[in-house]
Amino acid sequence: MVMVLGVRIVGQDSESRELDELTHTLDIALEGTRIAGVYKRTLRVGDIVELRRKHRRAHFRVVWVGARGSGKDGQAGLQALDAPADFWDLPMPIQGDLSLPVTAQLFMAEETCGEASPK
Repeated sequence: MVMVLGVRIVGQDSESRELDELTHTLDIALEGTRIAGVYKRTLRVGDIVELRRKHRRAHFRVVWVGARGSGKDGQAGLQALDAPADFWDLPMPIQGDLSLPVTAQLFMAEETCGEASPK
């Protein structure tokens, strides 16, 4: 699901230097995420990092890293290792669920309560 959320990535970079950087997601799923904005340090495939979102923390494995100078520079694909189902603090569709996107669900919930209308 396409969703931009602020997250902090913590761990060690490819040269074993401390990694603690504010970044953001581009896509999220129960199984992992694609992040962007990792420019200060270099990640490598197989690295284990911690993502922090609000008061939640979970470990992820780096499964791909965007090449420097490419359209994916600063991006990385992360596989969730121990993230709880509520890590993103959003309703997530389960695999194979063709339900409406989160934004549509939220709008419909507000409309049902009489608090929102389309503009």
